[in-house]
Amino acid sequence: MAQTDSTTDDLAHAPRGAVGHWAHRSGIAVVALIVVAGLVGLVGPRTDTVSSSSGGWILEVEHATLTRAGQPAPLHIRVEHAEGFTGPVQVSLCDDLFDHLDFQNWYPNPSAETSTDRALLYEFDPPSGPVLEVSLDARAAPGQWGGSNDCRVEVLADDAPVVSAAFSMRVVP
Repeated sequence: MAQTDSTTDDLAHAPRGAVGHWAHRSGIAVVALIVVAGLVGLVGPRTDTVSSSSGGWILEVEHATLTRAGQPAPLHIRVEHAEGFTGPVQVSLCDDLFDHLDFQNWYPNPSAETSTDRALLYEFDPPSGPVLEVSLDARAAPGQWGGSNDCRVEVLADDAPVVSAAFSMRVVP
């Protein structure tokens, strides 16, 4: 008699019961739902824009609302002041946001930066016109297991907020 290399010849073959059939179908349905959600963009990166105005200042912040580890997490800040800027523009951001980002670079780069116990303060050279636009090149940091971050962006004049906008970013596994 020929010897076989099969590792399953000696296993009993029993048909699945009703519970086994339903468990199998349920598992396939869950996997199919995850695939469909991915195909229609429900689990991919998403962005939103929040804006605020006060005392002649307009602040718009385009930010990631949903991202995954290693995926882009854009941040674009637009500050407008009808009278233009007479000096550096100070922008304050929550420091918790940067705990979850793989920070690449600011465009343009700030001319100065510092921090407080709750915020990062960036100072940008004044633009030639009434609008300053700043973009952050960042991705959600690798190894993120999910969570949500609430953040506030403030434009400061004489170290006091003149306009602010809040947003949330959620990282999913």
